[in-house]
Amino acid sequence: MGSKMLTGSLMLGGMILGIIMVFVEPSVSETENFAVSAQQLIDNSTQAHISFLGNTVAMLAALIGTAYLARSMQGADKPGSDLVGLASVLAFISITVLAVSGVLQDSILSTSFTDRGGDAGTSFAISEGIGSGAFGFIGVTILLLGIAIFRQKNLNQIVGGVTGLFGALLILGMVLPAGDPSLDSTSTIEAIGGMLWFIGFLGWVLMTMVIGGITIKQAR
Repeated sequence: MGSKMLTGSLMLGGMILGIIMVFVEPSVSETENFAVSAQQLIDNSTQAHISFLGNTVAMLAALIGTAYLARSMQGADKPGSDLVGLASVLAFISITVLAVSGVLQDSILSTSFTDRGGDAGTSFAISEGIGSGAFGFIGVTILLLGIAIFRQKNLNQIVGGVTGLFGALLILGMVLPAGDPSLDSTSTIEAIGGMLWFIGFLGWVLMTMVIGGITIKQAR
């Protein structure tokens, strides 16, 4: 189990790196089919490779820090111990899923991949599907973690409550049909699902940074 300083640094640093990568990753049209999107990435392979690597490291760091925090909250005399035990397991599952997705996406940038018959569009579509599925696990992870923080009062009850709320929104966004609210073809329920997912995702990023910062402060 990692120290508080390591745990907080992974959570805060991972999310900061992820935010930086938003400005590094090449622009890819989300309205085009996967084959077109994959080709856009291949045309900017160096930038895309840096982005894939950076995002993978960022996600893994933040989730490893989350798993460490959850494990540190376990104990027979601690309320919500079972919840954080499950949260740590789900965090590690998310890590595995995102790692597979990141490796698969990065593989399409290799010239040998297409030279040997690999289909970049199909591989990119599979990697996107795998990666999006990880957010269901992440949503449950932060929901359970938020409830445990609220019950244990080890960080801040408000932080715990808000974290749990964002986890619930992310789960709802995964359960409901989700679509881009700005498109005319998106139904009302899809627009609601898309907004809930987006709010839950941003909340996960924000609260991971907040919890990481608080954990670092406690370690000093």
